[in-house]
Amino acid sequence: MADILVFTDLDGSLMDHETYAFDAALPALDALAQADIPVSVVSSKTRAEIIPLVSKLKLTGPIIAENGAVIAFRDGTLNMAGHINDIRQALDALPEKHRNAIKGFGDMSVAEISQLTGLDEAASVRAAQREASEPFMWSGRDAPDKNLLVNKGFQIIRGGRFYHIIPHRDKADAIKCVTAEMGKPDAEIWALGDGPNDLSMLLAANKGALIHNPNLQVRAQLPETHALYLTKHSGPAGWAEAIFTFLAGKKA
Repeated sequence: MADILVFTDLDGSLMDHETYAFDAALPALDALAQADIPVSVVSSKTRAEIIPLVSKLKLTGPIIAENGAVIAFRDGTLNMAGHINDIRQALDALPEKHRNAIKGFGDMSVAEISQLTGLDEAASVRAAQREASEPFMWSGRDAPDKNLLVNKGFQIIRGGRFYHIIPHRDKADAIKCVTAEMGKPDAEIWALGDGPNDLSMLLAANKGALIHNPNLQVRAQLPETHALYLTKHSGPAGWAEAIFTFLAGKKA
């Protein structure tokens, strides 16, 4: 029987989108631990943000940060698909009308990041420690062209709160890198997330769960032939709902 590996988004999935609480997910995390199924975080957050969380939650899998741009293995190996300096140079080379419409984390103070995210000062400092991607606010009339920076080797994706500039490696690509490096390319993948930036990994997984998020219209973006589990509950309660459903199917 193939190994099972769980890959999960954080905000709006394992954690509440507004309060960042995760208590409702703890019974499901305990059930996974008892079944010896490792959990890996796949988030738009930075390594600096994720490391304290995985320690607190006792998660054992590799860390995929910044929407797939950064992979941190537990032996200390770091795999980065790009560098933040290259992104910021590409931004500054944009025509003025586009550059002025983009306000990235690199353009913001810690206080501004805190106001936008609801994080305290220390957490906002960690959120600003970008290594290979850049979240940004967009003030243009229409949504930003996802190919605005494609000639520089970057793409634009939409997350739960921000747009993100990332290299050409998304969450699904990063999971493939992780399973190959672990020597488990044929593992059964369970993936959970709530945002449009999660769709690639959810649709590529053996079992994918789209966590209900009343503030995002992600379900409307799904292909008609999708086989995702759509949760009734949102946030960590929806996360637990999906995990217990998947575990029940495993026993059947």
